[in-house]
Parts: sequence; C-alpha cells; structure tokens
Amino acid sequence: MTWAKLLPASVDSRKARLFGPIVVMTLAALLLLACLAVFLVKRFDTVAADREQSMVHNGFDRQLREIDEMINPQVAWDEAVAALDHKRDLRWADMNLGSYLYTFNGFTRAFVVDAADKPFYASVHGNRATIDSFAPFAQVSAQILPLIRAAEGKRDPVRRRANADAAQVTPVQVNTLAWAEGTLYIVVATLVQPDVGKIQPKGRRGPVSIMAMPMDDRMLRAFAGRYLVDDLRLMPANAAADHSAAVGLRSADGKLVGRLSWTPRRPGAELLRQLWVPAFAAMAALAMIALIVIRSGAAIFGELIASEARSRHLAFHDTLTRLPNRAALFARLNPVLAGITPGLGRVAILAVDLDRFKDVNDTLGHHAGDALIQAVANRLREVCAQEALIARLGGDEFVVMIEDANAVAVAALAERIVAIVRAPLDTEYGRLEVGCSVGVAMIESPRVEPSEALRWADLAMYQSKEHGRNRVTFFEPEMDTALRNRRLLETDLREALRHGDLEMVYQPQVNRHGGVVAVEALVRWMHPQRGAVPPSIFVPLAEECGLILALGEHVLRKVFAETGHWTNVRVAINVSAIQLRSPGFAALVTRLVAQAGVAPGRYEIELTETALLGDDPVTAGNVEALKRLGFSIALDDFGTGYSSLSVLQRYAVDKIKIDRSFVAALGGADESEALVDAMVKLARALDLDVIAEGVETERQKERLEKCGCREFQGHLIGMPMQGELLAGLIGEAPLAAPAGDGIRRLA
Repeated sequence: MTWAKLLPASVDSRKARLFGPIVVMTLAALLLLACLAVFLVKRFDTVAADREQSMVHNGFDRQLREIDEMINPQVAWDEAVAALDHKRDLRWADMNLGSYLYTFNGFTRAFVVDAADKPFYASVHGNRATIDSFAPFAQVSAQILPLIRAAEGKRDPVRRRANADAAQVTPVQVNTLAWAEGTLYIVVATLVQPDVGKIQPKGRRGPVSIMAMPMDDRMLRAFAGRYLVDDLRLMPANAAADHSAAVGLRSADGKLVGRLSWTPRRPGAELLRQLWVPAFAAMAALAMIALIVIRSGAAIFGELIASEARSRHLAFHDTLTRLPNRAALFARLNPVLAGITPGLGRVAILAVDLDRFKDVNDTLGHHAGDALIQAVANRLREVCAQEALIARLGGDEFVVMIEDANAVAVAALAERIVAIVRAPLDTEYGRLEVGCSVGVAMIESPRVEPSEALRWADLAMYQSKEHGRNRVTFFEPEMDTALRNRRLLETDLREALRHGDLEMVYQPQVNRHGGVVAVEALVRWMHPQRGAVPPSIFVPLAEECGLILALGEHVLRKVFAETGHWTNVRVAINVSAIQLRSPGFAALVTRLVAQAGVAPGRYEIELTETALLGDDPVTAGNVEALKRLGFSIALDDFGTGYSSLSVLQRYAVDKIKIDRSFVAALGGADESEALVDAMVKLARALDLDVIAEGVETERQKERLEKCGCREFQGHLIGMPMQGELLAGLIGEAPLAAPAGDGIRRLA
C-alpha cells in the first residue's frame, strides 16, 4: 500500500512523496532511539553495579582499617607494657581490653598471649573467661601470630625517647577473617609495645592482644546503612552463586572464607520499567502525528505549544533545583493571601536560609555549592507535605508556603526541616555539613501583601541566626521594631565614624608593685540621644554591617595621635578577626604608623583566639607583617576559645591575657585556681608574658599573685580614663596615685 492511498483524496501525490519518506525515517529513528535507550539502560545498570561493587569492597577494607585503629591505642603505650608484659595485670586487661572494647566497639572476644604465644587472659562479651574459651580461636591465632613475630623482629630496637610526650610507635598488627563457633569473626592481632619507652618490654618478644569482632546482623546493618546497599547478608564461601552482587572475603593467607552478598540496585531497569508504556504510547502518537501533519500542519503547531510551555516553565522554575522560583511564589501568594478568611484560616510562610553555605562555596567551589543546594531541595521535598509549596528565591534561601496552617504542625515541620538539613551529606566533594535557620510568619489577614509576609519571615529567620543558628523562630511584631532600631543605630554609627565622634579611653595595666607598665585602648561612643552605647552593641553591629574596617582604622588613627608622644608605657590595641583577614590590613597599619611617626615597638596588638583559628594565609601574612614592623602580639580572652600550643607558636604570640571569667571564679572552687596556675605555668614555659584582666578585688589579686601572675588589669587597678588625664599620671617610677585619680598603687 502506498502513502498516496493512505492520504485524503484532496492531498496530491507530491505531498505523499514528500512526507512518506519523512514518516518512515521518523519511525526508524524512533526505533533506533528505543534500541539505544535499552542499551544505555543496561549499560547504566552495569556501571551502577560496578560502582556499588567497588564501594562495598573499598568500604570493607576501610572498616578493617578502622577496627585496627580502635585497638592500637589500647595496647601501644607504656602502661600496657607494664600491665600486660611485666605484671600480667588481669584487672587492667578487663578495664582496657575486654570490657572497654566490648562496650564501646563491639569486640566480643579478647585474648592476650605471652612471649611464648600462650594465652594468659581471655574475655567473652566483656567478662573475664577461662583460658579454654581461646580454643576456638587457637587455629587462626597460630596463622597470624608468626606474622606478628616476624614484623616484631624487623622493627627498630625499642628505646626510651627523650622529651617525648606522645605516641611515636609504629603499630604491629595483622587482621584476618576466620570462622569460629559457627560465626565469621574479624580477628586482629596487635603487639603490645611502648610509645614513649619509659617502660621497656621484659624480653625480645612482647605480649600480643587478639581481638575478635563477629560479623553479625548488627554489624551488617550498620555497614549496609553506611554504604547504602540493600539486603546485605553474609554467605559461606561455598554458597551457590545467584543473581545477587557479592564481594569475596579472604583471610590473611588469601583463602576465601565467605562472601558479602546483596541485592544490587538497577536504576536503569527501574527507569525502563516505568517508562516503556509511556514511551510506546509516545511513539504511536508520533506515528499518527506524522500522518496527520501532512494535511493539518499539527506538528508545527505542537512545536509552538511545546516551546511556549518550556518558556513558561523556565520563567517560573529554578533551573538548578527545578523548584518554583520567586515569580511562581508571588503568583501563588497573591491569591492565597487574598483568600484568607479572618479568624478561620492562616497561611504559614517559612523562610529557610542555610548556615555556613558561603564556607562550602569558598573552600570547595561553586560546583560543590550547587550540589549542596540540589540536595537541600530534595530533602525539603522529602520532609514537606505535598500541599506545601517549596520555592527557591536564589542563593541559599528557600521558602515553604502552607495553606490552612496550624501553628503546632508548622512548628513541628520547621524542626524537621532543621534536622534533615543538618544531617551530613556525602558527595563527590566529600562530606558536607551545614545547618539552616528558619523563620516562620503566620499570616491571618488578607490585607498583608506578599512582600510584607516574606519580610516578616525573613526577620524571624535573621533572629534565628542571631541566636545561634540551627533553630526556628516565629515572627513577632517586636522584631520589626527591633530591626528599625538596629538600622537607625547602623546609620548613626556611620555618621559617628564619618564625623569622628567615637572617643578613646585607656585602662591602666600594672605590675605587682603598682607601676603602670601598659594601657589598653578602648573605644567609646557617646550617642547624642541614646547616651553611652556599649562596645558590646556597636562593635558586633559594625562587624555585621561592614563597618568594622572603618572602625578599626578610626581606632588606630586616634590611638596613634593621642599616644604617639608617650614613652613610658606600652599601648594595647584590640583588632578583630575580620580586620586580620582583610588582605590590606598590614599595609594600612604600615601607612598609619608612617603618617603618625610612632614607634611600633611600643604598641601591642590584641587578638582573640578565634581570629587565629584555621590556616588562613591572609591572617598569617598580616600577623607576620605586624611582627616585622615591631608590634607585639597578645592573645586576648585566653582559655575561652580553641587555643593550642601550635597556634601560640605558629603566630609567635608574645603575651596571653587570662580571661576575666577565670579571674571572677577565683575564691570559689579550687579548680579555678588550678586552671589559672596552669595557664601561668604554660606562659612561663613558652617564655610568654601573662596578664590577668577583670581584677576587681584584693582577694583575686592575691590569688593571682600566688599563681605567679605579675601583671593585672581591672576595676581594682584603675578605671578607663581619657588620654589627657592618664598622660599626667604616667612616670618612670611606680606610681603612688592620690585617692580618686582612677589608679590604685598596689602593695
């Protein structure tokens, strides 16, 4: 039958000759695409299975390494040598091997053999057992102990290490898999040896711990959950092969002892199963369209319609997450809010903003950030009901809209959002961990505009961020007032910086004889209407609104101008973490020093502990440049953050400042004095100066002197005062100030 006979009589043969081959080619192309789709689906399944196989294989190897690392700290230290080699202290073995490793790591069998490879300690399920319980594991022990002894013989002689305070020993370990008592066990043999070497082994051969962890259902479930495999099970080595995926388990000598088997995921086949009926229908429809298009031009019209639909979809959806965008949200919000019946229904607007998302973008790149955004979008789809509208406004901000909302249910949903977003996410860029802050606005009036509703939710969300992040906050009218006040205060702060209205005061720092050795420069703001604004208010505000660099430059200029002619005391200047991370900060300080003509050696830069965290090259470069100029570096609020010896040494800190919280606790529990004493001793050991701040009573000063502290600052010593007043009180000799002048002479 020719194409001309299939066409209406009104269609001439020329159209038949034109469209006939096109339809044939279209059908052939569809058939080819179908075959290609089947091939790609099978290939997809094969690739997925190979990746799953590799993941399980590598994951089990990683599991064995982690198990080795659980055991080594328990036996590779001097105390273990003393207890197991010298004393054969079974109670020590109970606490540190049998009971400990069973309770915290799941090792159900623990044994220790002596230098002659004879067992003298046994534990089963965390309880001491008879040596007979070693019998099921004697054969596997006989296989791996020679490997331990061979490695033991090749290691360097064990000698005491001078001035060592940390583990420096290379583990001698062998792990294997073996059946015992009808169960497959992971068996790990570890040589007992010293770390520092203060206690030496009795002989040339030391004891060996032998730990066994069963590959039971609990372990298999944990492994399956970690690597996302389905129906994971342990099969004997001689089990018949089926259609399941499997990874062979081999002992230390290479013998196959079992298999990890699971049901492989077949995403391609599942996709094909779901799509073959629609695909077949689509091909049939296209075949019919190919015939109809000859007389009606429906194909062209269909393309126009499809193009319009795609354009509308792109106009109202986010391309990265496929969620509705801001335009779609407002298009839906307008009728929903307008349709609210006062007193009968409410609409909930949840503003969800990721915490620390910028850190992911800055450290791993925008591709990692995009992957994180996509994962968060999927998690929001998972946790939100189908009735909720989820939209992405841009960046890391999402909005969830719920009609006919109940406040209790909305609060529960918001908490679930916080929990699911906070869960770690494993990606090709590594494990990503972020949180989110959620703000909720409950709209009860149809007169509220969509933009106002979103603003309320944003205000509540910012409150969540200010109060610690990873939390939910409901909008209250007071938040709007607080925001307006905050913006007014920000505007006033900008004006104060522009006109130089911020003043400096100086608080003296004295030695134990009462002599003023230094002062700390403190910034003060006397607002014309609000009065004195505390630094705890306007300094964080400056950091948040981008004024901290301008504020810091103002402080440096002011201090250099007011104290440049002083010669008898050092001047301490506080610098924020944001200033220190600014690439041009050291250059700015250099320029201000040159303009003021001051000697940097008389100035001290006070930094907080958090400013020195991490390996930021800009921070390190700024600190190094300041040190080269001659500034000394002091670590403020010492003991309240995350300081380590490496930080003190890496940044060449000159002084530590004991935080006022430790000083205030003196006179209470003995632990407070012990902490202060430890800080002072640490400073002395590292050849650092040390000063205590917040000294308010004679009792505190006496306790600090007892601990060895020689410099003090606080209200007991002297209140902050204007530079002109303090300049008249500074002398070469210890100052005996008259009463009421702000400084006390200390005996």
